[in-house]
Amino acid sequence: MEQNHCIFDAYIRMADAIYAVFNVNCEIVIHDITKVETSLIYLKGDVTGRTVGAPTTEVILRELKKKPEDIKDLNGIITNTARGKVIKTSIVFIRNDKGEVLGFLGINLDITDMNRLHQMLEEMIHPESSLNDQQHDESYATHIDEVFDQITKSTIVELGIDIENLKREDRLKFVRKLDEKGMFLIQGSIDRIAELIGVSKQTIYNSLEEK
Repeated sequence: MEQNHCIFDAYIRMADAIYAVFNVNCEIVIHDITKVETSLIYLKGDVTGRTVGAPTTEVILRELKKKPEDIKDLNGIITNTARGKVIKTSIVFIRNDKGEVLGFLGINLDITDMNRLHQMLEEMIHPESSLNDQQHDESYATHIDEVFDQITKSTIVELGIDIENLKREDRLKFVRKLDEKGMFLIQGSIDRIAELIGVSKQTIYNSLEEK
């Protein structure tokens, strides 16, 4: 545990250095993902409106479902927030000497105004073209309940299911899709999903195990 703290201390120094360069419209975060519900342990700047103790994000939960060797740093991705901001983000995963992911350092740059200007110029010069950047929706939640709600609602819309009248096939799709998105890394999520769709916890476990 002490070794983990030393690793994070080194990244805190990096965070301060990066923020000193960018400063305006920039936010540097460090997350300890050993507890995803309150993973944000260091914050410099304010772009997403979060504070220390905020949960990890939907994009990170999806990454954490992969094997450690398949988790790659995410550089220059575009995220759209629930508050209407467009943020360019780079994420560097923090690992121990065994290669296990302990957390990550994130650089968030608010490019909302720049993006609006770019779109205006692009429409004027090339009316039929569009931005090809891979974009993600992120809630940048201040509490884990927001992450839970965002993943649940987006999955219901994505699958086009009626949560009040779930057939067995739809239940299996719903539970498996939630698992792909890292929902069940959140403590207590199995109980909440079971209650949401009116089944037992064991039914959720069975759905996850069934091929």
